[in-house]
Amino acid sequence: MTYLSKTITDEPDWYDKDLSDFDDLQSSDEDAIVEKQLIHSKQKTSIIENNYHGKDYPFDLWYLIAMYIAPEDIGRFALICHKTNQIVNSVSFWISLFRKYNKIEAKRLTRLLVREHLSIVRTYVIKSLYQTYPLFQERFDKTNVIQKEPHFLLSSRCIRIWYSKRPTQRDLYNYYFEFRFDNIQQSKQQDIQIQAISSIFQANNQSIIDKDSYVLHLISSNFVLIGPYMGMVLSQITLNVSSDYRYHKLKMWFDSSRSCSQKSKYNNSVVIIDPILCLRIYK
Repeated sequence: MTYLSKTITDEPDWYDKDLSDFDDLQSSDEDAIVEKQLIHSKQKTSIIENNYHGKDYPFDLWYLIAMYIAPEDIGRFALICHKTNQIVNSVSFWISLFRKYNKIEAKRLTRLLVREHLSIVRTYVIKSLYQTYPLFQERFDKTNVIQKEPHFLLSSRCIRIWYSKRPTQRDLYNYYFEFRFDNIQQSKQQDIQIQAISSIFQANNQSIIDKDSYVLHLISSNFVLIGPYMGMVLSQITLNVSSDYRYHKLKMWFDSSRSCSQKSKYNNSVVIIDPILCLRIYK
């Protein structure tokens, strides 16, 4: 009794305590609560792991599935599990994707790409997909509508014209006009910020574009019959807004000689492409 009475009497009353005494008690209580929460969370996770009955598929199976993944679904495929992420971060995966969607370039560059680092191979394959894969081509067309004004092509001679239908859900058509200046020095003065024509573009057209030529590439939703203007000179060109103010409209006048600076008198020598969804110039 004497010992208990001493301990009770030795403890000061609440109004005699300092603020630091209360802080120590509060911090100790908070630490105890945090420890209880951690123990509870560990027990909960262990229960979930014990109750989970999943299947661990082999690496080879995931690799076979990866061969059928579309380029736009690669990110989602990599998030399935650790093995799929490991496959996506391998050089062999990107090489197989390159061979699937760009067979012409793959025959020539596969041996060189195998020796490169993953980041270099992945970057090159993604760039090639934006030139060969229809869905990525459509995305690129929306972001880069007018690459360069085509007015510098005045007084150049039309060498070749061809067109093709794009492999997209919408009815879109490609129009290609190959121009070349008769004066070589004049063509060299125009070599400013022109997109270089790729070997993929040349291979798909089964011909080699002349080094002094420019290729005007137009994409339109309307099919336009173009007359035989090969060998004629581009006397005038206008790029205006369409009547609906949504797209552009291109007009080109062709003449047999370069001396004519006004519009041709013949309506047949005028090419009108409307609407223009994309305009690019290649060198």
